[in-house]
Amino acid sequence: MNRTTRWILAVIGIVLAACSLFIIYISKKPISAPSNIIACIGFVIGFLILMILLYSLSIRVGIVYTLLLLLFFLIFFVDWDAAKKFAKQQMDKMQGQTLSEQQEEAAIQPDKDGSIVIEHPYDDLISLQWGTLNEVDMDLILIDRKDNVTISYHNQQHSLDEENSVWLDYDYQKQNHIAQKEVITILGMQDRTFSVLVVNYNGQTLNQDAIVVITLADGKTETFVLPAQRFNDATDGVYVCDIIAQSSEIVEVMEDFSESETNYR
Repeated sequence: MNRTTRWILAVIGIVLAACSLFIIYISKKPISAPSNIIACIGFVIGFLILMILLYSLSIRVGIVYTLLLLLFFLIFFVDWDAAKKFAKQQMDKMQGQTLSEQQEEAAIQPDKDGSIVIEHPYDDLISLQWGTLNEVDMDLILIDRKDNVTISYHNQQHSLDEENSVWLDYDYQKQNHIAQKEVITILGMQDRTFSVLVVNYNGQTLNQDAIVVITLADGKTETFVLPAQRFNDATDGVYVCDIIAQSSEIVEVMEDFSESETNYR
C-alpha cells in the first residue's frame, strides 16, 4: 500500500471506530439493541483497519495510530461526562431558581378584591375603606385578646413564629399613594380571639360610609357598613366585631366608643 492509501485507511478506521463507540455510548441501550449491534460492527471494522495498518506499516506507526485512538476516546468521553455533569448542574440550578421564584410568587398574593398586593402568606384578611382619597385618616385596629396586643400604626406586626403572625400591611398615612384602604392580615393564630375596631383618627368630617370586609381562610366573608355619622361625633370609633379564629366565627358587636377611651396608640 502506498502512503496515501495508508493514511486514508487510518482516518477511516479512527472515524469509524470513534463514531461507533459514540453511538453506543449515547444510546443508553443494551448492546443487543439493533442500533448498537450495527455500531458494534462498525467499531470492529474500524478497529480491524487499524490493526491491519499496525502490521502492514511499521510497528511504530500502528502503535501511534492506536494510541491516538485510545487518547481520543479517553479525552472525548471524559469531556462528555464532564459536559453532561455541568449541563445537569446548570439545569438543576435553573430549576432551583424557578422553584424559588414560584415559591416567591406564591407568597405574593393580591388581597381579596385584587387591588393591592400582600407580600407574605396569610389566612385571614381584614380591610377598611372609606370612599375616595380624602383628608380623613381612618384607622383599622386589631386587638389580640389573649396577649392584649394591639395592631395599629405604631405596632404593625405581632409574631409568635413563622407560622403565626399578624400584620398591618397597608396604612392610609404611609401608603395612600398605593391603596385607599387599610389592611390587616393574619397567618395562623388559631387559638386567638381578635377584636376589630375602626377610629376616625384625625377628626376630619367623614362624608362617606366606611366599609369593613373580613375574609377568613375557609372562605367565609362578612361585610360591615359603618355609617359616616358614627365617626363625626364625640364617639369617633366603632367596635365592629370579634373574630374567633378557632371556630372561624365572626361575632358582630357594632358599639360606638371614643378614641380617648382606648390606649391602642
